[in-house]
Parts: sequence; structure tokens; C-alpha cells
Amino acid sequence: MSPTLPGGGKTLVYSTVDGHEIKLDYYLPPREEGCLPAVIYYHGGGMTAGSRRGMGFPHWLYGDCQAKGYIFIAADYRLCHPCTALDQIEDAKALFRFLAGESFQMALPKLVSLDTSRIAVTGFSAGAYSARAACVYATPKPTVLLTGYGSAGDWLLDHWTTGRPPTSIAKFVDLHEVPRLLADKTVVSEDSPERGFMSNRFALTVRWELDGTFLDGCLGRPGLGAELNKLDYAQRAAAIPEDLKPAFLQLFVTENYPPSVLVHGTADEVVPDQESKHHHEQLKQLGVKTELLLVENGPHGLVDFQSGMPPGPAKGSVQAYDRAVEFVAEVFDAVQ
Repeated sequence: MSPTLPGGGKTLVYSTVDGHEIKLDYYLPPREEGCLPAVIYYHGGGMTAGSRRGMGFPHWLYGDCQAKGYIFIAADYRLCHPCTALDQIEDAKALFRFLAGESFQMALPKLVSLDTSRIAVTGFSAGAYSARAACVYATPKPTVLLTGYGSAGDWLLDHWTTGRPPTSIAKFVDLHEVPRLLADKTVVSEDSPERGFMSNRFALTVRWELDGTFLDGCLGRPGLGAELNKLDYAQRAAAIPEDLKPAFLQLFVTENYPPSVLVHGTADEVVPDQESKHHHEQLKQLGVKTELLLVENGPHGLVDFQSGMPPGPAKGSVQAYDRAVEFVAEVFDAVQ
């Protein structure tokens, strides 16, 4: 089970789609007055599982926001199947519209407001998809991006178009449940695990990874991965169906992208560090301020399961995260 969530958070509905409410929790710092920056957190879960209150909740990032006087926002988003990555893009856009609008301001105490010129967006694992989507499509645009072992830096890699052996995470789900999960068309955006390591919805991701159909599942297009896999890497972008191209975020990175700091373990078997390396190189070539913080031998999640339960941080990860939050603070300070 996850550690106890911090107290004092308030829940708001930031978007409603066909009667389905998509929610966020926000936590104010101890000094509750002034025009404050904010840090948004998007959870992981393979695009199919997880929630803003799940076991991946970054207590270290929340604590940094409390210390620095930032509003901390943990946001849900619609999960893949029956929804798709394109729906997650719409949710990212909706979240930023909500935060910049009157409804969020009215929910805050009288002496507090959100500084929309200083909003950091963070995403961990699959949560990096929503974070990167906000950097491409949201208005107002995030001021700075922080990802941890994040996906969507390069969805054209063989890693996403071919089947591969099960990762260490696969053992935590029951693949026999996949047919039932696929038959269920209920829209989900809050799937807190009630027992075990994670929600069994993650079995969808594991099945897709084993079969080489991750892109098919996330975009609702059977056969997509196999078609792309027939082509050399350099040919794949041009072969993406036009209606799906917006979901391949790497194709829309420009010089207007926000400063970005990317943390990734070099031994990540779930989301390869090539994702962050690719994104970092893109940004460097465009002249965007960026740092890549590689954690040598760090696994997915940057946790050390050999240290006992609950697992401790992987060697070098604390230092990488410390630098990452410094990066965010430096960007915020430069805006003032």
C-alpha cells in the first residue's frame, strides 16, 4: 500500500466528459497568501492504470512544494481503453484551461491566486505523456517540464512496435483478466489500487507490450504497431495515419517548448532511457534549455527493491531529483 497521503488537500472536478468527472487534488503551502507558482503531478500506470492518489505519489516533490511555497496539484486523466492517448491530450488541455479560469481561482482562499506564468508540469512513467502533451497543446503553456523515467519522448522506437519478454512489473498482474478488461467500456480516470502492488488494469499494458500492440491499444487502432514495424525507424513518422499523428508528441516539439529537465535510469526495462535521450537531443538542437539526468543502473521507478519493503530510492536518484527541482526553481526565478 502507498504511504499515507498528505493532509489538507482539496478535490475539484476540472473536466466532465459525457457525465464522467475528471478530478484533481490541490495542496496549498503553509504560507497561504500571494500569487503562487504551481507544480502539476501526473501519475504513471502504463497509460491504462493508476491514479493521482496511487502508490507512486511523489512525497518528495510535494515536500519541496511545501517548502518553496508552491501549490501542488495532482491530476487524474482518462485511462487508455476505452479512451485513448488522444483523449489524454484533451484532458491536459482541459486542465490548463481550468487552472487559468475563474473556477479554480474561486476555489482558492481569498488571499491566494495562481501565477499562471509559473506552472511546472511533471510526469512520471506514462504520466510523462500528459505532461509532454501539455507542453505541446495546452494554453497557457507550462513554464517548465520535469519528467521521471518518462514515456512519449519517442513512441517510434522498436520498443513500442515489437513484442518483447515480460518486464519485472508483469508479475504483479493477472493476464487472464485482459478479455474482461477489454470488454468493459467504462471510462476510467481514477483507479486507486485497493490491494497489491498496482491495479490489475495494468494487465492491459503488459499484454500489449508482450504482443507488440502497445500503440494499437493506446490509440485504439489495431495493427498500427505491426505496420510501423515493417518500416525502418526513419520511415515511420511519415507512415502514421493523419488522424493519429497528434498523439505522437515528438513530431510537434518546437523552439517554443518550455525548459525541460529529464530524469531517467540507465537500466530501465519498462521505458528505455532512449526516450529521454531523444527528447533531450531534440530540445538541445532547438536551443531550448534542457538537462538530462541519467541515474546509472537505475531501474524503472528509480527504486531499490533490494533494500526491503517499502523499497528505498535507487542509488543516485535522490541527487538527480534534487537537481531537477533546482532546475524548476531556477526557471521560476527567471520568470519573476
